[in-house]
Amino acid sequence: QFTSVSIGQRHTCGVRTDSSVACWGRDEYGQTMPPDQEFSSVSTGPANGFEHNCGVRADGSVACWGNDRYGQATPPEGQFASVSAGVGHSCGVRADGSAVCWGDDEFGQATPSKGQFASVSTGRLHSCGVRTNGSATCWGDDSYGQATWSKGKFNSVSTGWSHSCGVRPDGSVACWGWNRYGQVTPPEGQFISVSAGGNNYTGSHTCGVNASGSIVCWGNNLYGQATPPEGRFTSVSAGGGHTCGVRVDGSVACWGTNRSGEAMPPEGQFLSVSSGFAHSCGVRVDGSVACWGERVRGVTAASFGN
Repeated sequence: QFTSVSIGQRHTCGVRTDSSVACWGRDEYGQTMPPDQEFSSVSTGPANGFEHNCGVRADGSVACWGNDRYGQATPPEGQFASVSAGVGHSCGVRADGSAVCWGDDEFGQATPSKGQFASVSTGRLHSCGVRTNGSATCWGDDSYGQATWSKGKFNSVSTGWSHSCGVRPDGSVACWGWNRYGQVTPPEGQFISVSAGGNNYTGSHTCGVNASGSIVCWGNNLYGQATPPEGRFTSVSAGGGHTCGVRVDGSVACWGTNRSGEAMPPEGQFLSVSSGFAHSCGVRVDGSVACWGERVRGVTAASFGN
């Protein structure tokens, strides 16, 4: 049984109810071999060739495993409240509210802004965070404006491949970064949450759950990943060329590319869902995990129970 799941491009990790972490999928860097310890959360790196994971242990320290080419799997000591694994770098919020990053810093993506943070989200070559005062800030590659954040207050920020979006206290959404497909041009209206696609250019779309429970998407729609079905949802996760969401009745709906079955979720009731590059996973109401889509060295399976 699981409490949460985090999905990468070719592997997945989840936190069990006994606080242990289980991973499955491609394992060329040891990314599916977590330490035998208790964790409160886990974050899975999203990109092929940089597979690594980081998790916050029960004692507040961070452990990482997998590809450590740039030091992205070698976290600093200390106690953390949260951690986010990016492509070649990782970032976390310490217990004192400061942000710290490690790994590839070619574009400054591992040199966070100063201040106290409530959350941090890592992308491909940039990262963004929400400070405790509600302001947003970003650092790293700014070639598309992805590190030039919108001013004002935010409740949350979701960092994608080369763009980011955030939900403001009034429910409106602001986005910044690469806008080739209109992924940083959000519609008007009030939103509960937002998810920025982040695997490669096919994930250059954004989806959000608005105040009425409907899903609205904008950006790259080459495979229909930005054309959601009707109905009311509690959450949404934008992946590569597909998107999935949890309906109010607990069922999961997916749309977009379905070359590997990634847009064909199983029946049943779910608490949450996470969309990757070519597969998706969700936590069922009974605590088991179900995955669907690309099958690469065990990257998906019908379900994972105890």
